[in-house]
Amino acid sequence: MSNVVRLPRPQKDRERAAPLGLYLRVGRDQHKDLLDVLAQGEMDFFGLVIDARYTQRHRELKTEALRRQLDVVLDPNTHAMATVGGHTAAAASLPWGLSRPHRADDFAGAAGRERAKKIAQFVVENGFTQLLGPTHLLSSANDLWLRRDIEVMGWVHHELRQLSPTMPLIYPLAIPVQVFRDAAQRQAIIAAIADAPNDALWLRIENFGQDATGEKLAAYIEACADFRELGKPLVADYAGGLAGLGLLAFGAVGGLAHGITLFESFKPGGWRRPKPESEQAGGVSTRVYIQQLDMLLKPKDARAFLESSTRVRTQFGCRNTHCCPGGIKDQVDNPTRHYVHTRSEQISKLSATPLALRVNRYMDDYVRPISDSVAAVSDFPSISPDLKNVIKRRNKMAGRFRQAMSHFAQIYRTPEPLDPPLSRPARETQHKK
Repeated sequence: MSNVVRLPRPQKDRERAAPLGLYLRVGRDQHKDLLDVLAQGEMDFFGLVIDARYTQRHRELKTEALRRQLDVVLDPNTHAMATVGGHTAAAASLPWGLSRPHRADDFAGAAGRERAKKIAQFVVENGFTQLLGPTHLLSSANDLWLRRDIEVMGWVHHELRQLSPTMPLIYPLAIPVQVFRDAAQRQAIIAAIADAPNDALWLRIENFGQDATGEKLAAYIEACADFRELGKPLVADYAGGLAGLGLLAFGAVGGLAHGITLFESFKPGGWRRPKPESEQAGGVSTRVYIQQLDMLLKPKDARAFLESSTRVRTQFGCRNTHCCPGGIKDQVDNPTRHYVHTRSEQISKLSATPLALRVNRYMDDYVRPISDSVAAVSDFPSISPDLKNVIKRRNKMAGRFRQAMSHFAQIYRTPEPLDPPLSRPARETQHKK
């Protein structure tokens, strides 16, 4: 037996790691584009997150997603509804809404129980498969909302168990990045929410997301280590771009949730100021993803950039015939399809990479190439002066990000793998056992 050389098992026989999760937040006006994406067979993600205000607007999309065995997660919009700038007429019309922003007393006692019941009924009656619990944006570990939210989560859980016993209840924790980085406050919050019934924890960290610095990303990764104590799947909400991929690569979280070129950072500062009625009604247009630069451009700017020279078109136009068979024309004219396919593919590649090798893949396939591309394109003479200024600022950020993450990768010790969130088919299979 000492002469036997044990060859690696064939790839098909090897135990596969659970896939990393991706949930896409649906913008107000993105439902039609997403219906086209689903019709074209693009489903390499876990599910969609729908704002409760747009339940009827997105009903066809929800029906199609459910038919295709995707999760459809309800966001009850309670974070925004408790602020002067986030409260809208559409939010006020929800069964748990008021004509003014919510206050903590609105979720206390009998009134709080009634709101919890209405939210539970709404999520079940409208056919959602998961619920983001009705929590609120915290200012610190001593915020009055924290204990109130935990109590309400208990009431929602009780109501859900009566109506839909297997529906997952998610705890969305929304805190400022300063609180997230403060070890004492972080531990106090973890100890408190350990009492709240939930099946997963989604982190919404204020002023973190697609444009995060390398230093901020490293701090986020280190802070997530404490949340492992809860023993629940962790998902980084509103975490897009290179920073979101970094959270997955370093094993900080098991999934991401963000919008389709929108909602890639959690920046609720606007909620704290009254918003004109004209701003409340409109949606934001989908942008175009330039993956080689990890940049999002308005369609007009993207077209001008990609058509500025043959060199730019060759290096930065999408050549993937699955999402953009017509090249840059499809990339600009169908930005939703291009983004969903590209982002899903990025996360699938990380999922297929063993945890011990993900950091190297992240650095070699994303951080370094993107940094090099941004540096190179900043000197292209064909680019407009305005875009060149944007790219030069991006170049400085990309260089610093690369340096910070290169150093962090050298000192970081890969943790034990987290239990990632389960896809809807995996969860339903588990319930049948």
